[in-house]
Amino acid sequence: HKHVQEALNSKWKLQWHVNITQNSNSPNQNHMPPIMCDLWIERGYRHSRTEIVEPKLMWSQPNLHEKRRMGGSTIRPYRVSLFAVRRIFQVDTCEDWEKMNKGSQMKAPPMPIAKPNCLLVVRSSLGADYLFEASCPEERDHIVHLLKMTTARLVSHAVVGNGDLMVEEFFNEEYVAGGLDGPLHNR
Repeated sequence: HKHVQEALNSKWKLQWHVNITQNSNSPNQNHMPPIMCDLWIERGYRHSRTEIVEPKLMWSQPNLHEKRRMGGSTIRPYRVSLFAVRRIFQVDTCEDWEKMNKGSQMKAPPMPIAKPNCLLVVRSSLGADYLFEASCPEERDHIVHLLKMTTARLVSHAVVGNGDLMVEEFFNEEYVAGGLDGPLHNR
């Protein structure tokens, strides 16, 4: 439980390897450098009495996220539902990269120019891979551990029908008028 709370209350600064995510064959995009981003877990909330917005793994460029919070930008963070996360894993070597790509629905790109022992992959059930680079292997391992513990706990609550505890741990209690498009709630 403490790992889940730590994950829900953390924000990590990582490099996002967009080329790998987009899996573009465009020569111009193959040389695009990674983008510094903030990565965090957004709690779910009630959009209306009958509709909920599920918890998500979210990331954005730090300055864009700040502008959005201040109401100065309509750019939304990137997101993937925690229920749609299929795998979270480390990539340490070129062999790991090739092995990881065997399970991907995307065409395998070449290994990015990065510190291989600092890479982590979030694979969604929709077939997309999101590749992030931490500052060091210890940070990467810690993030992977927290994300695995958090998604496993959320999904286990859903599978066994423990809705009350799932809502208590992973959702904001209050109703949020307008959801993400309306006034932002206090976290």
